[in-house]
Amino acid sequence: MKKTLTSRHIIPLLTIFITVSLLGIGMIPGNAAARETATDQPQLVQVIQSQKSFAETLRTFKEEVAKAGWSVLNANNMAGVLSERGFTLHPVVILDVCSGKYSARILSRDEYRPISAFMPCRVSIYQTSDGSVFVARMNTNAFVHLMPPEASEVMSASDEEIDRIISAAIR
Repeated sequence: MKKTLTSRHIIPLLTIFITVSLLGIGMIPGNAAARETATDQPQLVQVIQSQKSFAETLRTFKEEVAKAGWSVLNANNMAGVLSERGFTLHPVVILDVCSGKYSARILSRDEYRPISAFMPCRVSIYQTSDGSVFVARMNTNAFVHLMPPEASEVMSASDEEIDRIISAAIR
């Protein structure tokens, strides 16, 4: 039986996307991940501390992305952009990374194209006021069960690979 992405799937996915976008910042710096609530909801953001400096973490992340055959589509220097507007922040760079082998499997099917709202993979590398460096990303496992099986499989495989890339970059 062919399973399609219906409004039953799209509405929860968009709700999660908006929640992550608006509330993902509500994390306490230094936590391994956003805290679970008393209702035992899944963590929406995964955060891991790097033992390297901000510049070294950013450099090695980009290198590991390339080694894995992925691409950095954009690097948004949020601290730089906001400093031009009079705000002083510690470094924050948000990278959009993509693997054609995963994105093509999602984007080649019309019924899966709404999932493009979660693409490409976004990874944030930031430094806190005490000089600690963290790498954060969306926790795909928090919502992948809401997707059709094939899309879920692709998103999970992509998530596992980006996890390996991050792990290699922060060692």
